[in-house]
Amino acid sequence: MSKLYDVIGAKTYTDLLADPQGADVIGINVKPGEGELAMGTLMVRGNDGLFAAAAAADITAEKFLVVLKEAVDAGASATPAEGEDVVVAEDAAAYRAGCFIDGAVILKAGTALTDANKIVLRGMNITFDKKMSTGTFNNGVTA
Repeated sequence: MSKLYDVIGAKTYTDLLADPQGADVIGINVKPGEGELAMGTLMVRGNDGLFAAAAAADITAEKFLVVLKEAVDAGASATPAEGEDVVVAEDAAAYRAGCFIDGAVILKAGTALTDANKIVLRGMNITFDKKMSTGTFNNGVTA
């Protein structure tokens, strides 16, 4: 007997947001040559208008920072391949503001944000909270 149904693939969703209310999604252009960027990477807009992964020194009130909503492969090189004239910037969805799960937002090398970084980001409406639990709630009363 043949199989009529089978699992072709599976997707495990990981959450970035601790609270989906107030999340502001925009489209950005990722600078070519940034390589593979994970979902949750903090990005900074450069003078050329393209976004690159942010380092700790980029987290200042004067910079425009966003959090990647999805993983992006921006390529390994910023120079055109042989026979091509230009390198095209990858587009991606990013959060301009929102309440994120503490620890889900990372810097350029995959390093975690410090408390000082989080204070600066709070001024840009990028805040952090713990992940909401969906565990069992015991509403019993003990005597």
